[in-house]
Amino acid sequence: MASETEPNSTSTAEKSVAASPHIVRIQGGGLRFLDAHEIPQLDFNVVTRPIQNNNTQQWRLTNVGGNVHTIQQVSNDRFLDAHEIPSLNFRVVTRLQQNNDTQRWRLLGFGGGFFEIQQVSSGRFLKATLDGDFQVVTGPVGNDDTTWRISGDFEQGADLRQ
Repeated sequence: MASETEPNSTSTAEKSVAASPHIVRIQGGGLRFLDAHEIPQLDFNVVTRPIQNNNTQQWRLTNVGGNVHTIQQVSNDRFLDAHEIPSLNFRVVTRLQQNNDTQRWRLLGFGGGFFEIQQVSSGRFLKATLDGDFQVVTGPVGNDDTTWRISGDFEQGADLRQ
């Protein structure tokens, strides 16, 4: 369920987030963390995996205005993006920077570091799947599969919560 705050509004906490990036981990699907394949043969698909001691599960959040951010994988500098057509199952992938709304994500906070992450271009929400290869897709809001916990260096100062 999305926050009752208007999607384009800016709370006091959001205003405290400078444009400087924050390195975070994004947890969804139980004890699994956002990660991505780093080879073209797997289409740079985004998946969730158990925690790993490397930077493939570290993401750079950069505020680009209000509650909208880019999300960039630290290990390869590719940006979180998603296919927007049903034939590709709305799969989430990483891509080189494109400077468009397919790579901009709205963080809708519940408090306590819990968020829904909405793609600006499609309005669809980042969703963890719990079967197969634990692929990440975008989908409509409506269940716990679209709730993510974000933790990282912002907890030491700036706050991303709404």
